[in-house]
Amino acid sequence: MRLPNAAELPPGDVRAVYLHWTGGDYEETFAAYHFCIAGGGEPRVVATHDVRANMRDVRAGGAYAAHTQGRNSFAIGVAICAMRGAEPHDFGAWPLRAEQIDLACALAARLCDRYGIAPDAVRTHAEAAIEDGYFGRGHDERWDVARLEPAAAPLAPADAVATGAELRRRVSEQVRARA
Repeated sequence: MRLPNAAELPPGDVRAVYLHWTGGDYEETFAAYHFCIAGGGEPRVVATHDVRANMRDVRAGGAYAAHTQGRNSFAIGVAICAMRGAEPHDFGAWPLRAEQIDLACALAARLCDRYGIAPDAVRTHAEAAIEDGYFGRGHDERWDVARLEPAAAPLAPADAVATGAELRRRVSEQVRARA
């Protein structure tokens, strides 16, 4: 498990990290995120977009990683390569894997350390969708990462809140371990 080192993480203003899944298979990466956690076997971090592109108010124009609607300024997007065709009750052929989740949390902790971000500023796209009023709406529903495992119960905002809290707990543990 190799994380980017300080030289690979340029200095700049980063205030938040958003966690996602790609909605693809274990190898398909997307430049809408800064880093993707790829690999069906041993997961690895793949840099997919220069973090400097989002170290500004992106509403001014220009290219940037458009990972979280309306929240891309001063924010880094990390996505787990998984969840193609997933439903809340059936994660399908490319479910989230524990090793991928662990690596995403380790990367988020590294980003917190590098940019002086409190672990509380690590959020999921699902949490942003709840706060911005588009969770559970329409064909482009954003529920990444609202659950870490499939469940038969209907997806609810409380699932996303609890999952976000669990992921921040894991990130916080790693930040404390590095201190």
